[in-house]
Amino acid sequence: MIGTFRNLPEWLRNGVLLTGGALIGWFANQYMEYRTVYKEALTANYQQFTEATAQIEDSLKQLADVAQGERPKSEEDLEQLQMRLLKALNAAEDLERRMSASSPAVDVYRTATIQLKQASDRITGPLDAKPLVEAVNSYLLAEKMVRDSVIKEHNAFLF
Repeated sequence: MIGTFRNLPEWLRNGVLLTGGALIGWFANQYMEYRTVYKEALTANYQQFTEATAQIEDSLKQLADVAQGERPKSEEDLEQLQMRLLKALNAAEDLERRMSASSPAVDVYRTATIQLKQASDRITGPLDAKPLVEAVNSYLLAEKMVRDSVIKEHNAFLF
């Protein structure tokens, strides 16, 4: 095969090499463009998730005050937490759809948000705060799992 290629006229060999190089360059350019667009979209989804989880931290501080007996729990606090959890969960599900690798992180996060909501509904003060503390811990670990899976996905490309 190589001997046949060498037997071709020089202009034809150069043309074949030039065409092959152009095709390789075109495919490499397409891959780099895809990778750039993908990473930008993943970063945008991750930013939405980060903003939503920052709002949840505000609600968790309010619940910590309830758990310490420093203030009573209000329906407004619970509604606000529920809306923030739903917003964060939607952002996590957007990340899950964006990522190519399957990861149980979003499923764990979904379960943790449900447990956190249930624990926040039940808390009345310091005497029954233990389930809330456990739910907050589970939630924070699940949030970290989602973040770790996004970082892994972001670094999955060769370049």
